[in-house]
Amino acid sequence: MAETNNKNNNDKNTALFEDLLARIDKKLPFLGMNPANEASEKKKFFKSKDYNPVFKYRRTASCDKLFHKIDMIDLPAGVMSRLLQQRLEKFKRTNAMVQNIGRQEFTYFSKGIFDKPSNELVSKAYEILKAQEEKAEDNTIGAKKVVKEMKKVLAKLNLKDWKVGFKNMAANAAVVTSKKNIYVKKKAKFSDDFLKRILVHEIGTHVFRALNGEKQPYKIFFTGLPNYMGTEEGLAVNVEEMHNCLQTNTLRTYAGRALAVSLALQKGFRDVFNELKLFFSDELAWKLTLRAKRGLIDTSKPGAYTKDYLYLDGYYKVKKFLEEKGDEGLKQLYYGRLDLEQVPLLSQLEGLKEPEFLPNSEKFKTLLVNIAN
Repeated sequence: MAETNNKNNNDKNTALFEDLLARIDKKLPFLGMNPANEASEKKKFFKSKDYNPVFKYRRTASCDKLFHKIDMIDLPAGVMSRLLQQRLEKFKRTNAMVQNIGRQEFTYFSKGIFDKPSNELVSKAYEILKAQEEKAEDNTIGAKKVVKEMKKVLAKLNLKDWKVGFKNMAANAAVVTSKKNIYVKKKAKFSDDFLKRILVHEIGTHVFRALNGEKQPYKIFFTGLPNYMGTEEGLAVNVEEMHNCLQTNTLRTYAGRALAVSLALQKGFRDVFNELKLFFSDELAWKLTLRAKRGLIDTSKPGAYTKDYLYLDGYYKVKKFLEEKGDEGLKQLYYGRLDLEQVPLLSQLEGLKEPEFLPNSEKFKTLLVNIAN
């Protein structure tokens, strides 16, 4: 009887812990680093040869009360409890980073969450940029068409809970898994190749991993296991390559993101922009610099939101994993939002369900063909 009571208490504590993690995930502002005055600062920047943007941000609420509640819960010993505690620490660092937007500490917390690009990765980024020239693209597709086609795919997959909409942001597209929302940059124009790529990247990777994770007996497979982000973004790039929509310009952009983060940690906005101009158009150099410098107010100083290097870093790591493991390795990465390092732990967790949504399924391939036509 005592053992049964202990098990019941442990299960209740674990469930409560996961519920609070999910609430924290929803409350943390995924897009909180985006400047509220990007448009006006962009005009000032291009009117002057030495101006560095001064960004403003909307205030965000703290998760301190939720953290206090979750810290009061005792978890049983075991693999899942360790993963839950590690994820909690990541959320605490993210909360601290968001609360320090505009302060010197922002970069410190960003590096604590995402780390920073290695010298080897920066060298690879330069190799890509020097070997491949930027190709001019005809941006003829409007954001409305992209949203319309994404809604069609979600409907065909019977994913009624997921919504697509517009948002003013630095990225062309983003998935906020906790709210089951997909955003497309408002009033933006895109190339013909972009449509298939965004479907593969955002739905075929981010949404599919979340869907499979939601069906698992552990909610953390939906909210995200510790350090899942690098694998998540690297997998998305590999899935683009799998569907033959990883364009030269796309890989160059990921290389530019890695380089932008490395430079932003050492230089101000203008200097980063000038370096990137050697490889990109003014518009793309602005976007890459903006992404690396968001979270800062005075962008003339060194500092960065370091997440963006993970696209290129994750691309190489996941590519190596898939070359070794093949389709079985791909399936393992779709059990939920997990990191490469957690794949060996899958066999130690009871009750996991095999992934239902996979990017190499015939149904998804057919949807992509129909959209393309």
